[in-house]
Amino acid sequence: MKIALYGMPCAGKSTLMDRITDAKVINGSQELRRICGGSFLELSEEEKHQVRIKYTEYINALNDEVIVSDGHYSFMETVAFTEADGDLYDIFIYLYCSPETLKERYALSEKNAKFAGESIESLRQWQEFEINNLREECHRRNKDFYVVSDNEEEQNKFFDFLSLIREGFSSYDLATDICNQIMEQFNKQDILYMVDGDKTIIIQDSYRFCCNGKTKIFDGDFYTGYQSFLFEKELQTASIDKSKIAEITINNEVYDIVASNNYVVLSSGIKDLWSDIANAKNLGTIFASPYISADVKYYVVKQLREHGYTIFAYGDSKIDLYMLREADKGFLYIGKRISRSLKNESLSGLVPIYDHSLAILADEDEEVQADIAICKSNSGISGSRLAAAHVRLGEEIGRHIATVFPEKNTSILVLERGGRFFGDGVYMGAGGIFYSMNPKQDDAPVINTERVVIVDSVINTGKSIMRIIDELKNHNPGIDVIIAANVIQNEAVELFKDYLVFATRLSKNSFVGVNQSKQTGKTGPDTADRLFNLIKVSKNSPSSTGGR
Repeated sequence: MKIALYGMPCAGKSTLMDRITDAKVINGSQELRRICGGSFLELSEEEKHQVRIKYTEYINALNDEVIVSDGHYSFMETVAFTEADGDLYDIFIYLYCSPETLKERYALSEKNAKFAGESIESLRQWQEFEINNLREECHRRNKDFYVVSDNEEEQNKFFDFLSLIREGFSSYDLATDICNQIMEQFNKQDILYMVDGDKTIIIQDSYRFCCNGKTKIFDGDFYTGYQSFLFEKELQTASIDKSKIAEITINNEVYDIVASNNYVVLSSGIKDLWSDIANAKNLGTIFASPYISADVKYYVVKQLREHGYTIFAYGDSKIDLYMLREADKGFLYIGKRISRSLKNESLSGLVPIYDHSLAILADEDEEVQADIAICKSNSGISGSRLAAAHVRLGEEIGRHIATVFPEKNTSILVLERGGRFFGDGVYMGAGGIFYSMNPKQDDAPVINTERVVIVDSVINTGKSIMRIIDELKNHNPGIDVIIAANVIQNEAVELFKDYLVFATRLSKNSFVGVNQSKQTGKTGPDTADRLFNLIKVSKNSPSSTGGR
């Protein structure tokens, strides 16, 4: 068994390897110097590459039962990893070290002083690049990949994990076993639905809900088999309150799709707990174990597809991400907000599933209430003060939108003129790419992002919004549409039932906007005229800059 230990310069690889006593340990830097007969760092990139190849040949020729060798995936923009490295090792372990700690160590290291000027963000991106690419290399080769954090507590547990590996533990082998059991039960003629457990097939997190448990093991968002190992150890002291199972809620947004089809639940939770949940909620085939990591889920889907199965996969967080990407079609359950673990991830190609209940701010804090009062048609307030309130409410809505999905691949389409200031606020709160149009005279712009937020100040019938949606989808059929407005008339809500909708408030008060200071019958002050301070004020009307 050949194990590669990778990590950033000064991450602590040598310190960790010095503590390994039951395997042949090889210092990569020393061997590279020995092979080239001098200073490896002074060689050209091509010469370094050839020495690295000779190094893999040397390791491959060794006959020791277990070999652990350290190495580097990259040095900033220069990738040191070779195809020979990928083919040589059976298992890849990455030693993670916080960017803050790395920067401190570089400042004290003569050898690595050249990295001391790098920002913490640059170091974070460098390390993220290495982890993501090494994981991808392992996925391509069907090899195990584990991330270990550089802290004393985890390192002490790491040696127990190393013993487990020597005894035969493998994320890939676990996935193979699950895959074989699935193939015994389901034929490949129909689509097979692979569904995550916690917060996907059920609303709750079963560990938190039934065990009152809260773990920090996954805070790094690695979700490898090593984190699974730590979680399994933590669960050994967990106390399960099975009476809580009756309160667990099925997520009908997902269940209603898969229930009439062939589906399998893959859960990283407690096996016995999930067995009881399945019985109580009449769920189908379930595989549950703390050892079902992100990579196990990925390999299950990969192997099933290699055997000719068509896979639709459903999940909610990063532990599901690789499974969703590998599936023939991946569905990301977002609910009311996106998982924190996905904030920095590209979700390109995944189909979002939302909780389609309206997101309304009207019951928020006093500042929101004060701005709503300013915006109401009977406030008598126009001009810059009104515009500022629109911006603030839009920004609040934008922040809510940002909790549902990241700004990556998202556009904000603001409808002029009335939606201008509210739309500016949404853009400032949510981010993304900014577009605007006047629906009375413009065609919808060509938008190629995966989702668009259509923003207006007031939506009355909603018919113009639906026309814009049709125009957007005519060019980009798969675009995901979200609607945001300061005010939506109740009559329009039903029209938007298939879309995620954010609004400051709903209103029963409907009128035609004209240039007048207050509502009379079926006409009232036009929002755009109020915003741009164009209302014609009569002698008996409130001041355009006055109070409520």
